[in-house]
Amino acid sequence: IASSPDGQRGEQYRISCPFCNDLRQRCYISCDFGVLDPKTRQRNDRLWFCFNEACHEDPAYRKMLVSMIGEFSRQRRHQAAPTQVANDSSPTPQPAPVLIPHALTPIDQLLPPHPAAAYLTQRGFDLEYLSSTWWVHHCDDGHNCSPAPTGRIWFPIWMPRVSLSADTPDNEIVGWQARAIPGVPTHIQAKYLFPRGIAKSRLLYGLDLAKQADGPVIVVEGPTDAWRIGPGAVALFGKHPSAVQKNLLRRHFPGRPMVVMLDADAQSEAHEIQRQLAMARPGVSDRHVVVAQLPPGRGDPGDCTRGELQAAID
Repeated sequence: IASSPDGQRGEQYRISCPFCNDLRQRCYISCDFGVLDPKTRQRNDRLWFCFNEACHEDPAYRKMLVSMIGEFSRQRRHQAAPTQVANDSSPTPQPAPVLIPHALTPIDQLLPPHPAAAYLTQRGFDLEYLSSTWWVHHCDDGHNCSPAPTGRIWFPIWMPRVSLSADTPDNEIVGWQARAIPGVPTHIQAKYLFPRGIAKSRLLYGLDLAKQADGPVIVVEGPTDAWRIGPGAVALFGKHPSAVQKNLLRRHFPGRPMVVMLDADAQSEAHEIQRQLAMARPGVSDRHVVVAQLPPGRGDPGDCTRGELQAAID
């Protein structure tokens, strides 16, 4: 137990943060962390501070820390009473697998009049490439999923497995996104759908392919931007990377150059991402994280040709 750096927060546990690459014990956890507040009747899950990567700002990390400390407390209680027989010998429950829609058609097997094929072809995408490289499909029936992605362009989100055994693949489907097709009515008005319960802030689309590619890592907003650039691009599902996404970029691409390429109307956000990524990789030269400008008249990378993007990246 130690006092906090400012000496004002009372007794705290000082540890190396379990969520980032902290090796200097820069995470402080109050002795009151997780205790039920008598006034609010809620657990104090904010009484910790990561001075290394500000992991305490991520709500998902707060939940994980509550769970981790709860498990630690259970182990300590078990050690203190070795003669007590555990009531529950079942293994730790694993997260439920992501549901895949009942009926999917590879996008390159649709006939040209199909609205999904027509839309992607009109945007200049090669359907065979989308199918073979990015697993893009049309969802014919997704009523087993919530929300149902029926009648949308559907594609999975692959991420590296946290733990591996000899007989498991390196990557797994951790979610999916489904895009509405312009002109095709859907019962849900949202342009994009994710499976219920999936936190997109914890995902990086294209991470599995970028790890296998050479050259710089291209950070973009959405999956269609990554499709246009090709393997090596990763999509944030937005303009603001979360602490988890920044940690993923740092952990999987420690020395590779990075190029931030957002939409034309998000240049201030692009430069802020550049600054954050440069700070997240101490010891790596700032010139290894740059911002690429889109060609004049282009709104986002998905509207460009691959040649235009390559010229902007170079």
